[in-house]
Amino acid sequence: MTNVWTIGPIVWIGLAAVVVAGILFARSVRRARRSDDPSPVISITLVIGAVWAAVSVIGSVIAVLNTLLSPTVTMTVPVAGFWPELPAGVVFGGTTATRLSGGFTDATLVIADLSTGARMLWATSQGLAILVPGAIAALIAAACFQLLAGRVFAPVLARLARITAIVVAIGGSAAQVLGDVAGGMASSELFAYTTGGWPEIAGVEDPLRAWLPRAAAMVNVPFWPLAAGLAFAALATIFRYGSRLQRDTDGLV
Repeated sequence: MTNVWTIGPIVWIGLAAVVVAGILFARSVRRARRSDDPSPVISITLVIGAVWAAVSVIGSVIAVLNTLLSPTVTMTVPVAGFWPELPAGVVFGGTTATRLSGGFTDATLVIADLSTGARMLWATSQGLAILVPGAIAALIAAACFQLLAGRVFAPVLARLARITAIVVAIGGSAAQVLGDVAGGMASSELFAYTTGGWPEIAGVEDPLRAWLPRAAAMVNVPFWPLAAGLAFAALATIFRYGSRLQRDTDGLV
């Protein structure tokens, strides 16, 4: 089965959109400096934020569908520290540095026959990783819209900031953790062999151990989503108190 959903075109479209948005933003900044009116900058930021949020939603859906429906999955899997062991007598030259110890601990692979559980966890991880920046872009777009309308501390901004705080804190952490769990499952499915055999190979006692990485699992809990979530929660508080102050000021007038 050939999967029609591919991430490649999305990346190029996104890069083109970023370039165009950068050009428009630079022109708006120059225009605002000449006229002392920040509206052009706010307007273009609104457009960029809205487009970014929309592209994030679409990209997230495509990433999830691509992972779930494609016969193969490209993902990064952890392995126990590994370096290929060359047979006795093999020599090479031309290098300018010497490896003393260590090896690689992960590999990016194209995998077929991945279990449903690992595939679903990886799909969720990829979708969340794309959605989190989109949530921030949506908040920026909403703030610009309210600013252009003269409602700097609109109550809706406080609610959106709280939602963004939750999405960033939980979504950002879940994207990393679920991706790591999926990678560990894939590593086990790929490399945790129970039987094996080989013909005699001169200079190599155990070809599987010498040339095949061993399964590993590693889960990292990132702290930046929690810190960013707290920052957006603080921003929500600022918007809420600003809204109250604005209502009190309007009442005095």
